[in-house]
Parts: sequence; structure tokens; C-alpha cells
Amino acid sequence: MKKKLLIVLFFIFVFSPFNVFASNKIYNMDIDIKIDKEANAKITEVWKVKGEDGTEWYKVMNGLGNSKLSNFQVSMDGKMLNKKDWDVDESLEEKRGYYGINETENGLELCFGKYDYSYHTFRLEYELSNYIFNTEDSQVLYWNLVDKLSNVDFENFHVTVTSYYEFPDNLDVWGYGYKGYAYVKDGKIEMSNEENTYMDGKYGVLLVKFPKDTFETTNSYSQYKKFNDVLKAAKKGSYKYDYNEDKTSIWDIFSYIFVLAMFGFGGFASYNTIKNSGYGYKDNKKINHKDVPMFRDIPCNKDIYYANTLMNINNFNGYKETNIFGAILLKWIRTGKVLIKNETKGIFNKETSVIDLTLNPTFDNNTETKIFNMLHEASKDGILEPKELERWCRSNYTEFLNIFKKINTDKISELESQNHIYRRTSKEECKKKNVMDDVIYNDSVQLYGLKKYLQEFSNMKDKEAIEVQLWDEYLMFAYLFGMADKVAKQFKNLYPEVVEQMDSCNLDYNTFIFINMISTSGVSAASAARSAAESYSAGGGGFSSGGGGFGSFGGGGGGSR
Repeated sequence: MKKKLLIVLFFIFVFSPFNVFASNKIYNMDIDIKIDKEANAKITEVWKVKGEDGTEWYKVMNGLGNSKLSNFQVSMDGKMLNKKDWDVDESLEEKRGYYGINETENGLELCFGKYDYSYHTFRLEYELSNYIFNTEDSQVLYWNLVDKLSNVDFENFHVTVTSYYEFPDNLDVWGYGYKGYAYVKDGKIEMSNEENTYMDGKYGVLLVKFPKDTFETTNSYSQYKKFNDVLKAAKKGSYKYDYNEDKTSIWDIFSYIFVLAMFGFGGFASYNTIKNSGYGYKDNKKINHKDVPMFRDIPCNKDIYYANTLMNINNFNGYKETNIFGAILLKWIRTGKVLIKNETKGIFNKETSVIDLTLNPTFDNNTETKIFNMLHEASKDGILEPKELERWCRSNYTEFLNIFKKINTDKISELESQNHIYRRTSKEECKKKNVMDDVIYNDSVQLYGLKKYLQEFSNMKDKEAIEVQLWDEYLMFAYLFGMADKVAKQFKNLYPEVVEQMDSCNLDYNTFIFINMISTSGVSAASAARSAAESYSAGGGGFSSGGGGFGSFGGGGGGSR
């Protein structure tokens, strides 16, 4: 990562009298485009936003060329808004619950009131005619789909393009103006910015070259006689990002150390990507996994979030950040937050299991509230089917996977505030920069002991009496360890009488198998979508370029005022 002007930029950023923090945030913008045989597009956009000031969000639609916009409508959190003649100068109260179109000298702005400054999900739907145009040797899609406008902090976008036929993997696809990907996978065109990075470009342009007569349209433009004319315009001003850059170069480390020395900003001291940071125990104690005694009770005060973070810090074998998803679902069923039901679907009346999310539950932490809202959005009607979760996770993989990263960072911050984790004073105290105290050491030893017990209980000569409630808790921790399926099968074979008792707790063996299946499939779908976006060989296209895209039609929007 080349940051040769980092220190200068730091001075400008901190001390400039014109420095303004972007106060309005677009967390996610998902755009779904369906193109029919006549080259008309039906477009749905889902914006996850939080405002801090201003009265409206808007999407710029400049330079539409021969295309015409129709059937524009907006909903917020699943409720349709009302359309009216738009006046950008109206107040927040006057725009609340409304949407409209603002005509400008350059084109259109699709506007909708902010309602308030809370987190909301807006859904835009509209249609565009003549979405594809002809050249002498091809047919072309060339649109600016995303813009990062002023006063907006824009995290992630993801675009999916489908049509009346499945796109071949060798279809020519390009992306311009952002750091990320544009490729073909499973008959669809996918386009997104790089995961875990803010949209550092100014826009996102998609260029696709189709064979002649793919679409039934006579639409054309005089400036684009052949496809090469389009490609030249797109490449004008473009440059290649370095996708193999080392995110923690020598210059980065020196720069952060210099800033620390000059200004003593503690926040920079915990910068996560410095290579020699890490976690160790007080007095350089070590845990010998082989010598740890088995631990039969539930450690960490039965707190799955605390245990999850300790496994992460200790690099438990088999641990993944997403393992906790299944444990959370199991927790919700145990506490009556959700229900597992069987429904018959299809012409063959096939019975399938679903999750009932309609009980209006409340949660004791924001993480579970966010996960519940994700599942509810995936279900659309509060009844979640496995395929619905898979589809949602594929389209929202960044949002889904990032929440599990945040679980660990939040818990580590909490442990630091409680002084269970603190900065070392010397290497004699701890060879690692972050010291974990004896409380964490003892809890970690017990976690290793519980894992050993769950791995070996089926081989014990003397069968121990097990309570139903204790096994519920064992299964939650087995999820964290990444061995829930194995433990459940052994448990069923050794303790069939306890399995029968579990029926009265809404946690029979089939329920557990369903939880394991739906949590695993959701995580797998999100991970596969992320891998596809990061894979150069995922189909046509590959990595996007910065800049470029001049002469494209449309205007991606993403503004606030």
C-alpha cells in the first residue's frame, strides 16, 4: 500500500480548518438489474443507510441518452412511501414518508425523504428503456451504476445483472472507477468493491460486450460506431490498482510510529495490521494443550461471545469467526425467540423446515438484533427458508460476514476497558504487545479442557449422567469449536434417553440438524460469493480499474443533502 504522503495527509486531515467528516452513511447498496430480450431493464436497489443531517437521499440519473425512466417507486423498511412533486428546499418533516423526481439541467435525481436520522433500509424500483445499444460489431452495456457524492460515507456496493438467458463465463466484462471486481459467475454478472474497504473511488462503471443480435433493439449512438470506440472511451484516464500490495509495508509501520511519537494518539497504537502485534499471557505463561485436564462444566460464565473471542485470540484449531452463527440460532430456540416449524411446499407437498421469525422478540445486545433483522429481511415475510437465507447471503456477503468480525473486535474492546487485556510494560512481562491477565488464562485453560472433554467423552469407559439443559449448552459451545455435528451424533448414540427429553424443549435432534444445515449453508453461500469476487478466474472479467469509464450513460447516485 503506497502511502508516501501519509504524514502530510495526516496533518491536513487533522488540522485543516476545512476538514469535514462525512456524516451521512451508506452502509450497503445492492443493485439488481434484469434485462429483457428487448433490452429494457428492470432495476431494484436496496440502500442501507443512516443519516446525520439534511433532509433527503437522492440518486443522480444524468446523461440517460436514449433511455427513458418509468415506474419509479420507493419503500422504507418494507412500507411504501407516497409520491409527490419534489421540492429539494422542503424540510425534513415535509419530505418524511415521500419520494419524487427532481429535474435538473443535467438530468434527473431520484429523491426520497430521510424520515429521521436512524438506520433504515430503502428499496428503489424503476425501469429504463434502451439499456443496451448497438455498434457495428457488437451490442453494449455501458452504465455508471454507482457514484460517491459529497457528504456521504459510502462503504460497500454490489451489483447483479441477469437477463432472459444465462451469460457465458467468457463474456467480456470490465469495471472502472473503483477498486474491486467485475466478473461472470453462474450465468450472472457480478460487480462489487473490494471487501472491508470503503468505496475509495468516485464511481462504478460497468462495461459489457455482447455478441450482435443478443438483444432485439435498434438503439445506437453516433459516437460509438464500433466496440473499440466504446473501449477507448472507457479506458481514458484509467489506471490499475495494485491488488497484490502488502497492506503493512515498512513505510506504513514507520509512518504510524512517527505519528505516535509526535502526537501520542493512543488509537493509532492499537492499529491491528502491524505485524508484530499479538496477544500473550501475563508473565509469558503458556497453555500446553496436551496437558490440559478435561473440563466438564461450562466455562466463561456460559457467555458464548466471550468464549468465541478467547478461541479467536488463542487460535483454537477448527475455530472460525462464523461458527458462532449456529450457536446464536440455538440460543434463540432455547429462549423462545424463534421457532422451527414444518411446512409443506410445492406441487408434491414436500415437507420442509423453516424458521418462524414472527414472534417480535427483543434481544439483550445489538449484535443479535442486527442478525435477526438480516434474517427477517432475507425471509421477506418472517418465515425463513434455507434457500432464502442462501440467496440473501450471496448478495450481502460483506454485511453478513463483517458482523462476525465485529463480534470479536467489540469483545476485545470490552476486555481492554476492563483491563483484562492491556499493553505490556516489558518483554519480561509478555513477549507479545497485548497482555492477557490470569482471568483470561484460567478461562482459556477451561475452554481447552471442555473441548478435550467433548472430543473424548464417547470413548470414556464410565458413562456419566447428563442433564438435558447441560447438553443444550454443550451443543452451543460445540458450535464455537467447529465440531457441533460430530458431538451431536455421538450424543445421540450414547444418550438416546436424553434426546427424547429434548423434544419437550423444542430442541429435538432433527431441529439441531436443521440449525446446523441452515447456518452452515448461509455461511457457505456468503463465503463462496466473497471468494468468487476475489477470484481472477471466476469468469469473464476480473479486477476493476481506477478511473476510466468516460462517456458512460446514467449516473449512479448515492447522495445526501
